[in-house]
Amino acid sequence: MPTVRLRDADEYPEPARKAFELSKQWFGYDFPQPPAMSRVMAWDPHFGGAHGRAMKRAMGPGEFSRGEKEMVAAVVSGVNACSY
Repeated sequence: MPTVRLRDADEYPEPARKAFELSKQWFGYDFPQPPAMSRVMAWDPHFGGAHGRAMKRAMGPGEFSRGEKEMVAAVVSGVNACSY
């Protein structure tokens, strides 16, 4: 399975570090390092930015609660054997 090196938050340019800080607020959790998938996506701002916006829309208010949406995401990740 292909892997990528997870960089520490301080290895990213300033705009990505600001986004990491915003993600702490959005998730409501003070991560020691940003979530792994956030760090992977932030390395390519053209792809990662669009992915982040789509995730924010998907996880926003709607028919299902945030917890239900997180559960679906966790199950899909498990089925796909995603280690992130």
